[in-house]
Amino acid sequence: MKRSAVIGLVVVIVLAAGAYYFLQTPPAPPPAAPPAAAQPAIEHPLGPAPEAALPKLADSDDTLGAALAALVHAPTLPDVFFPTQLAHRFVATVDNLPREQVAAGVRFVRPAAGTLAVAGHEGALTLAADNGARYARYLELVRTVDPAAAVTLYRRYYPLFQQAYEELGYPGHYFNDRVVVVIDNLLATPEPAGPVALVHPSVMFKFADPATEGLSAGQKALIRLGPDNAREVKEKLRAIRALIATQPHA
Repeated sequence: MKRSAVIGLVVVIVLAAGAYYFLQTPPAPPPAAPPAAAQPAIEHPLGPAPEAALPKLADSDDTLGAALAALVHAPTLPDVFFPTQLAHRFVATVDNLPREQVAAGVRFVRPAAGTLAVAGHEGALTLAADNGARYARYLELVRTVDPAAAVTLYRRYYPLFQQAYEELGYPGHYFNDRVVVVIDNLLATPEPAGPVALVHPSVMFKFADPATEGLSAGQKALIRLGPDNAREVKEKLRAIRALIATQPHA
């Protein structure tokens, strides 16, 4: 099977989901369906999807799973990915990234192993400089992505993603517009000027700075990756955005 760079697009956008949790957190409720209204205008049309025989959405796991395995040169789907409802998980995770939390029940990739690497002592805790090493497996997947090929195959499988998005509770809304919104949100992640201060008020660590703690789930995940890794992810996202968006990034 040819390598499916569409999954590369998936990995780039949802990398943050695998890095999101400091520790296990309870699942967040899914977003409420928007009220019935006139269908919004499409801001970033992809154009007609390439003609290709696609499986039904309910039967698409084997196709997408094999594509993922081919992407990373593995005989079977790597265990960093949840193996079922791949299209639904991708769409729901992408939709969640600009929100406060990524619901545990819809994650596309598994959380990174281990616990948050912390430096300092109680009252003066910071995110350890080597915390980004926890996500090496995910970042290696990101580095395999060719943006042009990713977008070609994203377009090929787009009808499945669009259907999954509408089933999520957005009938008449265009999934690619949401993808661009998510990428823009991630690109807007501020880069810390120095060590990232943490507090430990309960089981989970939190960012000490209220402005940082108030960022979206995806933005906080990029900060946890460390500045060098975050820049690498952003560079890939910019290249992908340029190929799927009709309007330039502000």
